[in-house]
Amino acid sequence: MSKITAFIEIGKDGLFAVCTRSNKYHIMILGCGDTVEEAMEDFYECRDEVKEFEEAAGRTFPNLEFDFVYDTESFLRYYGNILTLTGLQKITGIHHKQLSHYATGQSRPTSKTVRRIQEGINRFADTLKQVRLV
Repeated sequence: MSKITAFIEIGKDGLFAVCTRSNKYHIMILGCGDTVEEAMEDFYECRDEVKEFEEAAGRTFPNLEFDFVYDTESFLRYYGNILTLTGLQKITGIHHKQLSHYATGQSRPTSKTVRRIQEGINRFADTLKQVRLV
């Protein structure tokens, strides 16, 4: 099984998109929807259609596994329903107003800021993994 990256992004129209970009298989798969779940469902339907097309043309479609990655804006928009920007401020050390600018697309974070957000989320996830409820 081969792994390729699929990017989860949000457009100016507010729709989420999941897409592959150039990869060693030269396969483009795109899904769109009002939510990440809808876009993912559309993405997998597109994959199935591309597979049928390739096989009908006598070509082998690779057995693919996808590594889904978010851009910062789509992550903040999607998980904003679960994690508040004030909560993310505590996790990342980045002021909630600045996070709001990233979530709305008013500004784009630098690569250093993206790293800070990623590291904060990872630390928080590691902490949650250690939680045991009784």
